[in-house]
This record gives sequence, C-alpha cells and structure tokens, in this order.
Amino acid sequence: MSAPPPHEDSDGLPVVEAVREVAEDVAERAGEVREHVVEVAEDVRERAAEVAGEVAESTGEAAAAFAQVTTHAAEVAETHPTISTGARVGFLLDGILHVAMGWAGLGIAWGWGGTADESGALTTLADTAGGRWALWIGFVGFTVVALWNLARAITGRHCRNGFKRLEHGADGLAYVTVAWSAAAFALGAGTTSRDSSVGITRTLLGLPGGTLLVVACGLAVGGVGVFSIWSGWSGDFLVDLERHPGRLAEAAGRIGFVMRGVAFGLVGYLFVAAAWTKRAEGSTGIDGALRFLQDVPLGRYELSVISVGLILFGVYLVTRARHLRR
Repeated sequence: MSAPPPHEDSDGLPVVEAVREVAEDVAERAGEVREHVVEVAEDVRERAAEVAGEVAESTGEAAAAFAQVTTHAAEVAETHPTISTGARVGFLLDGILHVAMGWAGLGIAWGWGGTADESGALTTLADTAGGRWALWIGFVGFTVVALWNLARAITGRHCRNGFKRLEHGADGLAYVTVAWSAAAFALGAGTTSRDSSVGITRTLLGLPGGTLLVVACGLAVGGVGVFSIWSGWSGDFLVDLERHPGRLAEAAGRIGFVMRGVAFGLVGYLFVAAAWTKRAEGSTGIDGALRFLQDVPLGRYELSVISVGLILFGVYLVTRARHLRR
C-alpha cells in the first residue's frame, strides 16, 4: 500500500512561505513607520529650535527694555531736584550722627561713656524734645540717600571706574539699614547695633555653612573699609562734590575716610574672629570694635585718633550736603 501525498494549502503554497511573506510585509511597514517617526522628530526638533530662538529673542528684548527703563528711572531719581534736596538732608543728618559717634568714641577712650555707633546717636536723639520727629525726618532723608546712591550705582554718572559704582551700591544698602534704624527708634522699637550684629552672627552660625557665611560678611565689611581707606588716600571722594570744598574740608574728608575705613576693618576682623571661635557675642559692630581697642597697648590713643577721624568724616558729610554733585 502506498503512502498518502503531503498536505498543501488551498493555494498550493507551503505554510513557511506564507509566514515569510507576512514577516517581509511587517518589516517593510516597520521601516515606513521608522522613517515617519524620524521625520516627525526632525520637525519637532526644528520647531523647538525656532521656539527657543523666539523665546530667547523675546527675553533679550524684554531684558533690554527693562534695563533701559531702569536706567532712565535711575537717571530721573538721581537728578531730580526733590531727590537731590532729600539727599542733602540725609547727608547732613548722617554727618551729625558721625560727629556724635566720634564724640562717644572719645568718651569711651577717656572715661565719660557713650555708645559709638549710629544706634547710640539715634537713642540720644530719640530722648530729646522733638527727637522722634527728627528721627522721622532722618528716615526720609536716609531713604532718599539710599535711592540716590543706588541710582548712581546703576547709571555710573561721575564714576571713574567700576569700584566707584560698587561703592555707591554698598552705601545705598548701608543707608537702607540706617533708615530702618531711624524708623525703629522713632517707633520706640530700636535695638543697638551691638545686639543687631550679634543676632545676625548667631543666625548665620546656625545655618549650614554658617561659619563661612560669617567669614564672608567679615571680608565684605573689611573690603568696604579697605576701599574707604583708598578713597581717602587718593582723594577719590572729591568726585562726589560739585566743586572743590577747600583745603580744610578736603583734609577732613581724607582723614575721615581713612579712619572710617580702619573702623570698618576692625568690625570685619571681629566678624572673622566670631566665626573662628563660633561665639556670636564677639561680633559687636562699630561700638564693640572701638571698645576692642581699649584692651590693646596704647589703645586709648588709637581709639582717640579713630574717634577724631569719625568726627572729621561727619564734617565731610556736612560739606557734601552743601556741595552735592548732581
């Protein structure tokens, strides 16, 4: 008996051939899909690049417009007669405060007492008749001086170099703190600069990397002191006056800037020392820095020289109020 013939499909093709054809068709369609995906991805990439370019262009235009508006506003603020008048008042009052600080420093050196910083002078002013009204006037004046300095830092008018702009920026921030203190004492809620400095140092030391932050503060304050010394030594401060104030006023400015720089240098040193010992109580502001000199050889005389320098710096500020360069 013979064997039966092998089974074939209805078309006479083997099953293997049909599977192969299906696989080829699937592969062809997969290739088409891949090409389509690549085309879509390329379109998306090109569109994303176009959008990014448009966003960058729009951002640049917005930044340029903002810078232009800011500069124009700063120019108006810097040269407006009202701002100039307010700045003159602020410099005059700050000059009086520095004279009071220097006098208090002499009191510390020679035993009649006092607090040789802005807070001590503000406290004394608050306790006088009409003192709180004077503090509110001071608040307005110091705020205007802060705006004036920040405006000059932005515009760069009468600034010989970038360091001068940096000085105006630092002075602007410093006058913000003085204005804040004047308002606080006017409201009866003021604190001494010693307490404020200790509180800030304690807060920074409690943060991660707080030691480095306190050191950075000390270096920043010390840097302001170095620049103040340079400004007095070189006479760079004269560029802020509309005309030469005379030799006596110039000498007062030179000595005042140098001694003010030495005082700031001591404050910066105490910040760094507080970071090194991790004792916030060591950072005590200008009053503490001047009292620090009491414990060094001939400290009484060094303190006296710096205190006289602060008085002379106050005299310069009064002169600056009169001859302010617009």
